[in-house]
Amino acid sequence: MDIWELVKEDFNEKIPRRTAILVKEEDYSLSFAYPSEFSSIGYLFDHRKNSSYDESPIFSIRFGEYYFPDLTGKNLARNLFYYERMEYLPSLIKRRIVFSNVGLEAEEEFSQAVGGGFIWKIKLICKNHPPFELEKIFYTIVTVNENRVKVEYLPDSNMLKMILKDRDVFLVSNFDDYAVYKDIDDAIEDLKDGKIKKDDEIGRCIILEHRIRLSPSESKEIKFGISTFSQEKAKEVLKIEGQSRIKDIWNNWFLSLPRPELRGEDEKKAYYKCWWTIRLNYYYDERYGKTVIEALPVYRGYWQWSLPAVQIHTCLNPEVGPPFIKKLIDLFLEYQREDGYITHAIYLDEEIPGERWAKQNIIQTPHIPWVALRYYFFTKDRESLKFWYPRLKRYYQYLCRSRDDDFLKLHLWAIISAYDTGMDDYPAFQMCTFKEKSEYGRGERFCYPAIFSAERCYFEKAMGKIAEVIGIIDEAEYWYRESENTKEAMDRFLWDREKRWYGVLHEDGSLETIIGVDGLFPFAYGLVSKDKAEIARENFIQLLGKYGIYTVSPLEERFHEDTYWQGPAWPLSCLYGMATAFNYYPDLMEEIKEGLINFILKHPGVWECMSAKTGKIARGPYDVLATPVVSSNVGAGSAIGTFLIYYGKNIFSLQGEEL
Repeated sequence: MDIWELVKEDFNEKIPRRTAILVKEEDYSLSFAYPSEFSSIGYLFDHRKNSSYDESPIFSIRFGEYYFPDLTGKNLARNLFYYERMEYLPSLIKRRIVFSNVGLEAEEEFSQAVGGGFIWKIKLICKNHPPFELEKIFYTIVTVNENRVKVEYLPDSNMLKMILKDRDVFLVSNFDDYAVYKDIDDAIEDLKDGKIKKDDEIGRCIILEHRIRLSPSESKEIKFGISTFSQEKAKEVLKIEGQSRIKDIWNNWFLSLPRPELRGEDEKKAYYKCWWTIRLNYYYDERYGKTVIEALPVYRGYWQWSLPAVQIHTCLNPEVGPPFIKKLIDLFLEYQREDGYITHAIYLDEEIPGERWAKQNIIQTPHIPWVALRYYFFTKDRESLKFWYPRLKRYYQYLCRSRDDDFLKLHLWAIISAYDTGMDDYPAFQMCTFKEKSEYGRGERFCYPAIFSAERCYFEKAMGKIAEVIGIIDEAEYWYRESENTKEAMDRFLWDREKRWYGVLHEDGSLETIIGVDGLFPFAYGLVSKDKAEIARENFIQLLGKYGIYTVSPLEERFHEDTYWQGPAWPLSCLYGMATAFNYYPDLMEEIKEGLINFILKHPGVWECMSAKTGKIARGPYDVLATPVVSSNVGAGSAIGTFLIYYGKNIFSLQGEEL
């Protein structure tokens, strides 16, 4: 079964973000490349550790930006072309290029090389009619995002070494000459005469000269080997022929993964596309070893709210395995504060893990106990549970103090910001997140949402089960009593009888009920009676969209179709929707699965969120368009979990089943 070909995606210049199409330098590196603007033939390269929404490439390379001479035989000209075809496969980009101003067409391939490094091949094919030959000089431009870069030429391999602040870059190619300039404007002055000057070794712009002389139908291949690790790797890259080994590596891995009895090509493609996204987020860190980071190209680190999805895909992935989730839980608990607080996120570039978010006391959905329990079901590792248990008790005590005792003492948990939940701009949370900038025009210190009531109840149930496993029976009974008290409080304070859904209790005591994903959590965890679930059925049906589960019902006044958690579907909302249907509405599971498949296959990459009606990519509250490939742990992992639930494996079960 050729899954590598199955997941292939056609794309064009209309992809919402170019970083949906990326190739990594090595499986466990942060270094990756993605297409430059589609008016040029080239790639942008990034290998930063810091998390950021902004594109900020370390350097770029663009082939044939200019050529000399033009039709007059005297002037420098810019190349004009269009992409006839663009395809994206795991570790490979293939494009067909048609030049409109010179008699050339090109077949381009950019890929990760076996063993590491990038290989870029451009086969130029002369389209002139006999007897006219093509004779031009093509100029490739390398631009470094630093002002003063020293460039060394290594003649034995026709290699350039760019000495950057944090990491050198090695580029080997069959170029005919090169020159270094302060900037592109200086270079253009020389190129106007069809010449380059080798006066400097320091600058941020490097011009590579390719002398092209072809007879009609003749071809020439321009090749580049690129490495941010070593000159040896850059040299080795050019010796690699074909993509068969990359294809074999991916197919062997795909076939090693557990898979349900998938039906149809679209379902198979969606399932394996999620796994492809996950593998793009492998990383080797000097402190943490082999890991799966939250998500290139934006989130370089680990997030507390992604732990359930991480547990799903790492425990099922033979290249990673259950030890990874143990490592991650250990990491979060190792840096637990004295008061019991556990950070919301850990960034790779932090000196003290979790220090940034700790300053704000933001936590994010506290799934850790039941994720730890799911890890135990896979491994039967009682020692880890025994080690984690007292730390999780301290975390629980912190949450009860800071999210209930300091407020209304309801035996529920409040939030002090939507960021506590991960649902950053959910409408009912805005007063305690955006304060006076909320749609209400006023702020509040806290509110009690359904999601945290469900999480408290599930936290307590999981702690009871852990206490049973490690032999503390009296404490297990305590936890189970507490979970029943939480469930009773959730039904008493948050259930809206008129609207037939769970709402949000505000600081002023008012209950705001929006049919949306917040109220979905009690259903997904199976905490709702069958009678109450039947009453809520029509509300649940409102959330079913063509591209997944709406985060806010389109019938709600505060529904916004294209804004983050105010309406668009997420893989996470699909997961909780599927769990709800599994528990109460099995006849709706097929429709939810089809919506998820439509979501995954709508665009290249697995995206954060999109309109559940049209598939248009959504925006965050601060104007930023939602991002691709950031979904490795929460998105792609949640989607895999959704498929598993559909096929009968309830990933939220606390009863001891393995997936």
